[in-house]
Amino acid sequence: MQVHTNQITVATTAGHFFFSAEEIVRLEACSNYTNIYFTNKKKMLTSKVLKDFAVMLEPMGFVRTHRTHLVNKKHIAFVSNDGSVIMKDESIAEISRRMKSNVMKVLRNAA
Repeated sequence: MQVHTNQITVATTAGHFFFSAEEIVRLEACSNYTNIYFTNKKKMLTSKVLKDFAVMLEPMGFVRTHRTHLVNKKHIAFVSNDGSVIMKDESIAEISRRMKSNVMKVLRNAA
């Protein structure tokens, strides 16, 4: 996994994929793998753990909302009262109680 400005390279079993951070809606951990969900409704499974993506993508406007979720702030539609982030593609990412105050602070500062 490499980063050049906003260009990201991810290796999968099918080969190397190149895309920009803006194309990512959210990432979700699945054991030792990560599902990447894109704006074109496609998803990709990669063998990198979510922590590796968090280190790389948080400076580009992503926020960790839960131990299993990393979301792109640009694609957040709203935050519900029950503690979930609703994305523009209508997918849902949980906000953990432990991370809620930091997530809300980061989202307020982004506005």
